[in-house]
Amino acid sequence: MHTEAKPDNPDILEVERVKKTYRDERGLFRTSGETLTALNGVSLNIGRGEIFGLVGASGSGKTTLGRLVLHLESMDAGSIRFHGTEIHSLKGAALKAFRRRVQMIPQDPYQSLNPYMSVYDTVAEPLIIHHDAAKEKRSQLVEDAIRAAGLTPAKAYFNRYPHQLSGGQRQRAAIARAMVLSPDFVIADEPTSMLDASISFTIFKLLAEIRKQRGVTFLFITHDLAAARFLCDRIAVIYHGEIVESGPAESIIRHPQSDYTRALIDAQPRFSFMKQPHFREQT
Repeated sequence: MHTEAKPDNPDILEVERVKKTYRDERGLFRTSGETLTALNGVSLNIGRGEIFGLVGASGSGKTTLGRLVLHLESMDAGSIRFHGTEIHSLKGAALKAFRRRVQMIPQDPYQSLNPYMSVYDTVAEPLIIHHDAAKEKRSQLVEDAIRAAGLTPAKAYFNRYPHQLSGGQRQRAAIARAMVLSPDFVIADEPTSMLDASISFTIFKLLAEIRKQRGVTFLFITHDLAAARFLCDRIAVIYHGEIVESGPAESIIRHPQSDYTRALIDAQPRFSFMKQPHFREQT
């Protein structure tokens, strides 16, 4: 594995030798099947305030790692530490506090947004669950989050429902919901895979602005090396549950060490991939 130095930032997330397997259930009356290895000794560190890209094809294990970091599933072996604390030992109030600080932007906002809930209720829901603000302050926090997500004027969206929004607007509503609690760390799982290129670019700009304004750390999960190059400080390439290469985004793209990384690069449209400047050079 080729590894280059990460930015000189304190680590907010440390993933060490994480393993996760699933059992392939073959039928109603069969209780055992083949063991499928989703992650096989994955290690990575993410510095405070950076956007870290995890890049791989479908089935590579990247979403599984995201779910483990969110403590939505248990791992078989290894360690995941958030601000130095092992997250899989958290219970009760400590686990709830962790989930307040770590949020997720989903791949498909139409599936993740309740069609019977307005934008206001959707964004306000985390505040209610975490008892984060008095009722009289809730409206202002929701309005601020919706505005920060690029839906303006914010109050015009309060009473809209998911079916009344475009794909880009739905994703911005999902981002507002993730940001309303002012989390430290956000996992963005293929957040633009359902959007066209022009809308995707506006979402990238929004995530970069949130990082700049709020100091949020992002784990950006994607199959698209071009997207990772435009947005991320560092990237790790994952293949069949193992990290095959990691380092500064531009270095990985310009000087790939892994055959799999080279294959991912070769699959990208050349005219838009290698010739355009890094995203941070455009902002």
